[in-house]
Amino acid sequence: MKRRLFVFAVCGVLAAVAIPPTAGADPVRAKNSLQIQAVCPGAAPYTVVVNGNGEFTPAHLLGSTAVFIPTAFDITFTFTPTGGSRMSETDTSAKAGPIKNTITCTIPFQSFPSPDGTFSLEGTVTGFLTPR
Repeated sequence: MKRRLFVFAVCGVLAAVAIPPTAGADPVRAKNSLQIQAVCPGAAPYTVVVNGNGEFTPAHLLGSTAVFIPTAFDITFTFTPTGGSRMSETDTSAKAGPIKNTITCTIPFQSFPSPDGTFSLEGTVTGFLTPR
């Protein structure tokens, strides 16, 4: 039962971070959007918004027209249901083939409370910014 709840929670979060919005849409107010802080080398911390449920969905940089295209992850997701035990899972997915000129950004620990419990994430994501 706990494993199913955890999988459900992770799927819900992934759904919240993966579908790209259409051009001209406001990604912050989109249904299932998730706003995340990312620290990338040589830049000020970014605030990005992701929408949807695909694993390699682009993240929109707030205050910019740039988009971060992920190519690899090493992220730990944690869900603590209200009144329940903490459950964690790590995603270490990567796209096949070499992709040049990527950067690796750190996603510091971030927590997202909800009526069902608290979801958190932290880790690293590798990818590139558009336009290149």
